[in-house]
Amino acid sequence: MPPPSEPEAANKAARGGDSDAPRQEIVKAAAELFMDLGYRATSIDAIAERMGSTKGRVYHWYRSKAEIYFDVQRSAMRRLTELVEPIAREGGPPQQRIERMARAHVDCLLHDLPMQKVSVQGLETHVITSDSVRHAKAMREIVGLRDAYEALFCEVIDEGIRAGVFVDLPPRLLSKPFFGALNWVTIWYRPRRLQTEDDLQMLGEMLTEFAVRGILKERN
Repeated sequence: MPPPSEPEAANKAARGGDSDAPRQEIVKAAAELFMDLGYRATSIDAIAERMGSTKGRVYHWYRSKAEIYFDVQRSAMRRLTELVEPIAREGGPPQQRIERMARAHVDCLLHDLPMQKVSVQGLETHVITSDSVRHAKAMREIVGLRDAYEALFCEVIDEGIRAGVFVDLPPRLLSKPFFGALNWVTIWYRPRRLQTEDDLQMLGEMLTEFAVRGILKERN
């Protein structure tokens, strides 16, 4: 079954009667394959097989693998933002808020590893260079989502700097090693068969403490 035309795909996305569930099922299956195989080795056929479906069903919702990949990115950033933004916007001491934000961030990474690992890995070179003009709008959108998410942390870090709690460096510069400490878990972490929720909670606490300690100002 050939993929629908671009207007048809846009119309399907805009139709109020279409449920988001089928798209999320495709995105979830694709994220698992992108994580295990990488972008290049993942095919529409493989995504359909992972779902136990036909590729015609995938093409009903998506015109290409790249479109699915971008939706994985969007879904990952949406989940993180929904968890973290309410914490960032509420009042309270900046150190407490950044600790809770970091914990929400790393917990999401641990519990939603395929989606978040693909997101952390970023826009792969193949996607960017294969058809840069065609995908430029989607890439700008994803970069914008990432920048907005990072800004939530930078705003709270800036409050902490002005309060004398965090290291006196530009917030965006300080956020880089902070996110690095948290996001590195997507590189080395693999779920274990006998792993418990308590194990994940302990890991989340350790990573959060380590990341926050790295931006705290030393006390005399």
